[in-house]
Amino acid sequence: MSQPIILYDIPARVPGITFSGNPIKARYTLAYKGLAFKTVWIEAQDIEERMKAIGAKPTKRKPDGSDCYTLPTIEDPSTGAVVSDSFAIAEYLEETYPSKPTVFPHNTRALISIFDSTFMNTISPVFAVFYAVVAPKVHPQNGEFIKKQVEVNFGTKWEDLSPIGPKREADWQNIKAGLGVIDGWYSKSGGKWIMGDTFSYADMIVGAWMRCFSVSLDKEQWEEMKSWNGGRWGDIVEEIDAYPILN
Repeated sequence: MSQPIILYDIPARVPGITFSGNPIKARYTLAYKGLAFKTVWIEAQDIEERMKAIGAKPTKRKPDGSDCYTLPTIEDPSTGAVVSDSFAIAEYLEETYPSKPTVFPHNTRALISIFDSTFMNTISPVFAVFYAVVAPKVHPQNGEFIKKQVEVNFGTKWEDLSPIGPKREADWQNIKAGLGVIDGWYSKSGGKWIMGDTFSYADMIVGAWMRCFSVSLDKEQWEEMKSWNGGRWGDIVEEIDAYPILN
């Protein structure tokens, strides 16, 4: 029997809870394809050192132009492959395990890649609120590291990111507007999923971030969000969580 694939993820303060949207995408892909995997939890400030140690490639550049290492990353003992970035992981798993259920049905890999970028741009208003809420919920050392990284990436002081009050209220309305756009895409599909009745990696992208918001936002925030657009976002989380993404 082959060894399980290793998935590297960031721990929350509560053990065994996955809260970051990008690793959740990889979890859904692994679970949907029925591939055995195990989690190795990496503190945020240790990601770069650990990824370099296992031979992972950087996934982007920092504002100063230096390499940036992010999670998720998988390590496949069956092939020796080390793959970073959630979309690249989906591509790797599709190519390496083609007999498993496909996440790119009907040759839609290119279109779903475009969907991925467009979706992330559309929900971008959520991230100021997300980081402001989630930082206190991770291990203290991770929280401080995340705060410093957010200040660099957003170009603002932490306390100005999304303070409670008019700024937070405006951010929240922008989030609602962005999800309204995505709801319009689903409404045009004529079915439950973005491709109608065909489930795909596009729905994993949406489901992963909704799952992320369901566990990272405050309870009242998630209750409000999942009620938007006829309850679509709560329904997607409930439907896609049938796949066992925790181990």
